[in-house]
Order: sequence, then structure tokens, then C-alpha cells
Amino acid sequence: MNPAPTPPSRLDLPESSRGVLRRLATHGPATRPQLARALGLSRPTMSAVMPELMNLELVSSGGSSRGATGRSAVLYSLAAGAGHVLGVEVGATRARVVAHSLDGEQIAAREERISARRRTITDAAVSTTMELCEKVLAEVGDGHGPLRDVVIAAPTKPSTKPTSVSTSGLQPDGVEQLAAALPVPDDVPVIVENNVNCAAIAEHRLGAAQNQDTFVYLQVGVKIGLGIVIDGKLMHGAHGASGEVAMMPFPWSPGEEPTRAGLEEYLGSEALMARCAEVWTSGNGPVPKDAEALFQAAARGQSTARRLVDQHATDIGRLAVGVMSVLDPGLVVLGGGVGQNQLLLPGVRRATTALAWDTEITVGALGEHATVLGAVHIAITRALDRLT
Repeated sequence: MNPAPTPPSRLDLPESSRGVLRRLATHGPATRPQLARALGLSRPTMSAVMPELMNLELVSSGGSSRGATGRSAVLYSLAAGAGHVLGVEVGATRARVVAHSLDGEQIAAREERISARRRTITDAAVSTTMELCEKVLAEVGDGHGPLRDVVIAAPTKPSTKPTSVSTSGLQPDGVEQLAAALPVPDDVPVIVENNVNCAAIAEHRLGAAQNQDTFVYLQVGVKIGLGIVIDGKLMHGAHGASGEVAMMPFPWSPGEEPTRAGLEEYLGSEALMARCAEVWTSGNGPVPKDAEALFQAAARGQSTARRLVDQHATDIGRLAVGVMSVLDPGLVVLGGGVGQNQLLLPGVRRATTALAWDTEITVGALGEHATVLGAVHIAITRALDRLT
């Protein structure tokens, strides 16, 4: 028996075949008639396309679907041989690596807590991420086709020197070391994307912003950041710095000089907990150890905790107004370790209504997994663009 052909990294296929492949990847299993209707292809064309894609082990058949006439038709889907991608997240407190097939199905996932410095990928974080990647790739094995693409989601800062790693225009400290350390084949493309941008893409594809082509994702946690999606596409800006709201001048009033990244210093969770420690009295019991504990106390009705949370919500709302005044996004999705808490919503909405106009404000639907899921979906899009 002759060995099956290896699916190429870039397909020299007719437009009709490329369209079918992309449709199955983005919309899931379908019958020949369904594909023909969706893509405007004739029956003879479909009869030529499907055997070609199946011969390349990019598409497989299995199962059936009964149509309106009562007839059963074979369902087609992406084959395992079409390949897979990796999404890698290196955040302030956690590293994650996930592998998905090109139709978005998860194959393997690993995560581990890390200790990272602000806007820096530490040696320990690199080592941990590399180990996670090795474990995920071992779990994927040889049954899911070639690795097609890798996207690293990381906190970023303006790049001051050339880099051999493709990035979105920004470069986190340590990114070259991390990208070089990943145990992937040399011919597999690896790029770095801002972690907040990745979360925005995930909410657009899978979460709270699925029906919005223009919206912003406002992350508030250890750091702050903004992902901007306009007409369904990420906005990066001339220097790749769109959404770096940490750089907005703060404080800004008579007698006060703004400090670099002062807004992030004020709105980040470390500053929130420092303010908590200042006003917390012994009569309130032990000082909350972190933002999660503070919000739990507020949810129980503890008055000092509630005042701190309400003020934080107002401050986040004021930042949202600054964003709205420039972009008028129509939807603001809150995320991040702090921003995703439902207790913030009323205060954020009050602040935006008081200072601007009615704009939908909601909390992201994907929680702490938004960033890595966004990295995966960016990788899938890149892989499909090359294949098709």
C-alpha cells in the first residue's frame, strides 16, 4: 500500500477546494448539498472537490444528515490530518499551552502558575512554558497532522530594537528567548500577539461580542489594557501600540504631573490592595489577601470592601468613558482577573452614563481562558490563510 500523501503547508488547489476546506474549518461538518449551497458550487464541482480533499487527508466523511426530503446525506468534516495549532499564554500569574485542530476542537491543554515581573517574561516563565509545550505536543502525538502555527500571547511594551520573532509591533521582554525555546519544528511560524488583543479576539469569536464587529475589550487586573476590534479586525496602530491605555496621562490636574504608566499603577490590582490595606481596620477582621478575597468580602456585604469595590468600579468606568469618547465602540467588554467580576458592572455603568452616553457594558463570557483561546483562534486563522 502506498503511504498517504502528506498535506502540504500551502495548497495549490482550485478556489472551490480551498473554499470547501475553509468552510468546514469555520462552520463545522456539512453535507455536499449544504456546502454547495453555502459556496455557490455546482454538483459536478463538488464531485471533483471532495475526493481531492479526501485524498490529501484534509477532509474525512462520517455520519449522515437527513434533509427535508427524508434522504440521508454523508457528513464531511476536517480530517485529523489537516493539522493543528498551538496557543501559548504567558500572563502575570499563569502559563497555559493548548492545542486545537483547525476546526477549533481542543486536543490537549496544560497550565501552571508562574511568578512573572511586570511586562517581563522571566527565565522561570520561559522554562515552565517550554515544559508545558513539550507535554502538550506529546499528548497530541502523531494522530493530528502537522503543527501549522503557534501564537504566543504575552504582555507587551514598545519595542526598542529589531527582533527575529514576528510580533504585532510590540515586544515583551524575554519574548525572543521564549519563542526560541519552544520545542517546535523550525519551519512552523511563531508569532507574538498582545495578550489583551488575544482575549478580544476570543470574545469576538466565541464569547460576549459574537454579534459585534466593533467593540473594545477592557482588561483590568494586575495590569490594564485594551483590545480594539473595528469591522471585525484587530486594530494595532502605527507602532503596534493601540490599546495601551496604561500610557494615558494620569494624574492630570492642576498641581499634578502625569507619571509614565501612572494609570496602570493606580488601577492595577496591586494598587487596589494597597488602598485596601490603608483603610482596613481591625474591626473588619483580617485584611483580604488579594483582589479575589476583597470581592468575596464585598459580595458578603462587608461595608469597607463594598466601598473599595464601588470606587474601583467608578474608576474603571471613567477609563471606559475615555475609550468611548475616542472610539464610540457600541460595546465594552470587561475582562481580566478583576474586570470580569460582576460586582463591578453597576458602578461602571453608572460612571459611563453620568459622563458620556448609553453604551452597552458587559462582562466577558470566557473568563480566565479568553487570552489563550484568542491565541488559538488567531493561529487557526493564520494556518487557514496559508492553506487556502
